[in-house]
Amino acid sequence: MRNPNGFGCVFKLNGRRRKPYAARITVGWTDEGKQIYKNLGTYSSYKEAMQVLNDYNSNPYDIDASKITFAEIYKKWSSTKFIKLSKSMIAGYKNAYESCKELHDVPFVLIRKFHIQELIDKSNKTYSGREKIKMLTSQLFEYGMENDIVSKNYSNYLDLGEKPDKSLIRIPFSIEEITKLYSSLHIYRYIDTILMMIFTGVRPSELLLLKTNDVFLDDNYFVCGIKTASSKNRKVPISRFVRPFFEKYYSEAIKNNSEFLITNTEGYNMKYSNYNRDKFHRIMEQLEMSHMPHDGRHTFATYMSKCKADKLCTQLIMGHSPKVLIDKTYVHKNIDDLQLEINKLEELLDYNKMISLIDKKYFTNDYQFLTFNSKENLLSQRCS
Repeated sequence: MRNPNGFGCVFKLNGRRRKPYAARITVGWTDEGKQIYKNLGTYSSYKEAMQVLNDYNSNPYDIDASKITFAEIYKKWSSTKFIKLSKSMIAGYKNAYESCKELHDVPFVLIRKFHIQELIDKSNKTYSGREKIKMLTSQLFEYGMENDIVSKNYSNYLDLGEKPDKSLIRIPFSIEEITKLYSSLHIYRYIDTILMMIFTGVRPSELLLLKTNDVFLDDNYFVCGIKTASSKNRKVPISRFVRPFFEKYYSEAIKNNSEFLITNTEGYNMKYSNYNRDKFHRIMEQLEMSHMPHDGRHTFATYMSKCKADKLCTQLIMGHSPKVLIDKTYVHKNIDDLQLEINKLEELLDYNKMISLIDKKYFTNDYQFLTFNSKENLLSQRCS
């Protein structure tokens, strides 16, 4: 059946070609009355070429824009998007982009759901990795739609497979374990950071990213936050249980001209992966405890509940958005209110006892902490 006037046509090219069928449209006429053509592209089958021609006529797009590749779209999108993202988010998107290498040179208007699905099915990535590919392609399709390059977000139809059960058992530190941490402060470096998380409720990454400029010891609070709007730039009161640790780290950071409050042994910002693997888990092994870094946050929430602290204040300290409308909209809390609630922890735990357990050696800057060579280190220290 003949195509309508101005619809365009599909024709077969001469010679032996991998993609022998071409689709083209008429974009104008010469003074002599001859048609001016522009090609939409070449395709492996007549059916594929005809589909592209139908798609174009259903939703005409800029022919020049149709030549923009996946890689070019990514470059344009990332140049503005990455300014607003954290380093970890940027790294995730970059990894997802590398996983789409087969599509880098493909014109973006030609990419369909099955192209991306094939990449996901062939990859050996975890569910999280497959999810990141979907997130990236969805962002690129949205960018393409905003700029009239494509008319549909095909990533919405991707199948990532069954989502694994990510529920983790979180175990709060017991009072006996907290006591053990205090009595071991002078033995292993960074035990204090665990207590700082337990008594402030901050995430491990929030503590590691905390800058000296955001610590206000005179007013007894610090400003931190990642992830959500409720979490970012929130004021967290400093409990008396951990104020000595904040003072010690702050003093050392100022002395060493460090931007960050917590640094590694070389004086640089410590990555969460290094802290988790080389510090936290080794401390747990040496002290014969079984916990994850986020257990400190769960401990804080648990003990704040036990001492009947105001729930809204606990949410604000931890950076959670209130769920109840009246709390979210009409109730206002300041840093003094938060300080009063965090002080209630002293009703549950014996402040004087905990502080008295801190060995004076902990405050000696030149004290050599034991390394994580063996459990005998800890045993010999206790016996000496």
